[in-house]
Amino acid sequence: MLSRKQILTTAAAAATAVLTAATVVLAQRADAADVLLSRNRPVAASSVEASAYAPENAVDGDTATRWASAEGSDPQWIQVDLGTATPITRIRLVWEAAYASAYRLETSADATTWTTLKPVTGENGGTDDHTGLAATARYVRVYGTQRGTSYGYSLWELEVYGPGSPPSPGTDYQAEDAALSQAVVAVNHTGYTGSGFVDYTNVTGSRIEWTVTTAVAGPVALTLRYANGTTANRPMDIAVDGAVLAAGAPFAPTANWDTWTTYTVTTTLAAGPHTVRATAVAATGGPNVDKLTVTPTATAGPTASPTLSPSPTPGGAFTVAAAGDIAEQCTASSSTCQHPKTAALVTAMNPDFVLTMGDNQYDDARLSDFQNYFDKTWGAFKQKIRPAPGNHETYDPAGAMVGYRSYFGSIAYPQGKPYYSYDHGNWHFIALDSNTLTASAQLTWLQNDLAATTKGCIAAYWHHPLFSSGEHGNDPVSRQAWQLLYNARADLVLNGHDHHYERFGPQNPSAAADQNGIVEVLGGMGGASPYAIENVQPNSQKRLTGVFGVLKLSFTAGTFSWQLIGTDGTVKDTSPTYTCH
Repeated sequence: MLSRKQILTTAAAAATAVLTAATVVLAQRADAADVLLSRNRPVAASSVEASAYAPENAVDGDTATRWASAEGSDPQWIQVDLGTATPITRIRLVWEAAYASAYRLETSADATTWTTLKPVTGENGGTDDHTGLAATARYVRVYGTQRGTSYGYSLWELEVYGPGSPPSPGTDYQAEDAALSQAVVAVNHTGYTGSGFVDYTNVTGSRIEWTVTTAVAGPVALTLRYANGTTANRPMDIAVDGAVLAAGAPFAPTANWDTWTTYTVTTTLAAGPHTVRATAVAATGGPNVDKLTVTPTATAGPTASPTLSPSPTPGGAFTVAAAGDIAEQCTASSSTCQHPKTAALVTAMNPDFVLTMGDNQYDDARLSDFQNYFDKTWGAFKQKIRPAPGNHETYDPAGAMVGYRSYFGSIAYPQGKPYYSYDHGNWHFIALDSNTLTASAQLTWLQNDLAATTKGCIAAYWHHPLFSSGEHGNDPVSRQAWQLLYNARADLVLNGHDHHYERFGPQNPSAAADQNGIVEVLGGMGGASPYAIENVQPNSQKRLTGVFGVLKLSFTAGTFSWQLIGTDGTVKDTSPTYTCH
């Protein structure tokens, strides 16, 4: 019997040959008004099998690259953003061996509410060319409902056509033409697009710097084409005009040094010249980089203003503020008191709701302490708070969590227990009580809750982190809950307890890097005295101590990202944009 690798290798060669021939035929018969609209447009997907099979591969026009979803589960989807409402007359899909036997072609104005353009059943792979369509939409989605194989869904190309003008093309900036520091131009691997590629010297701080020019103000995608033939991430900071846009962006392994994939961040830029820099942040240096592509992602308005905040894929978007370890027994009358300053950040964010990851009030979390300190600052948005308790909530002389429950009431016990869940958009949120996280009652509830949710994305939060590089370190009390969340393909975990900021790359409960794993963020910088970094853990991508602030989390129907905003109002760290599993 052929192995999965043999099947896909054989199918890939056959599909490439068929695709090349089909492209020639289609080019000969294409109507002059039938314009390809989807080439190099922003895309999102329900999941990816591995980093080498990113969704942007399906719109890059390269017949040797593909998007592949996670294997063995339905439904899965991929969507493309055309930038503005556009007439659509034809959608062409070129499937790899892992095809959909049934799927829906869908359209949307906002990537939240979808309309079925055409249901498709009984397909057998190859090329599906859907012509004679009539729709006007900004977003187009292929929504797979039945796999044709035991694997996942995989597309060599997703092409959307219409009678309008083609989107603004991306501009390529070759790496070998950029300014280099501790990096060299090389040609000893295949697959690069220019006259060579850039090989980073294996030191922290090696970098590539491009000068790019945008003709008009507006949102753009910055896409780096890279190869990483190692088995570990080669993280880099991506900065624009000196401000870090994506800190510690992972640049995950590809199959080998001859296999290229892309990493994309989005931002909004003013018209004119800009400096884009990719700097290695580990002693291993950066990956091999082929080029930077700058692509407008929507029609720019005449009053667009520059910003360096990441722009997740629109659709079902909402903002959440989050922090743990918040209110010391102090007030704004003391210049060293931090929780009034972090509360001011939340007020400025005006989030849809607020998460707290425990130790809301120090030291003994009595009701009088909540009333005298927490309530004077973070109490301003009490009705927006969805709290989780920490160990300090159990220190109340009146009894464990008496003050906590008295202050928050049903806000903290909406389902009658200090752990609960709720939905917002396409997200399922779970608040846990890590003081009793090994208790069978809570674990059984969590397992049942995860099995019952129908939402596409899952985030959970509690106090004690499974992984931490701080003074408290890793806390095994969280391992069983992590395992249940990992089994359910949860996306994000937020914790406190250690008084610092730290973010981890996707990993499994055994601390092994795993692109299908959970992203953990430790946000214990809400106001309590900082702790030191003592023992850096595997997969830790960024650590800050002595910085007080609030996480500003940006969610869409299928993505998430965040920034750490410091009490001085500046961005201290910016995450990559992750796609839900």
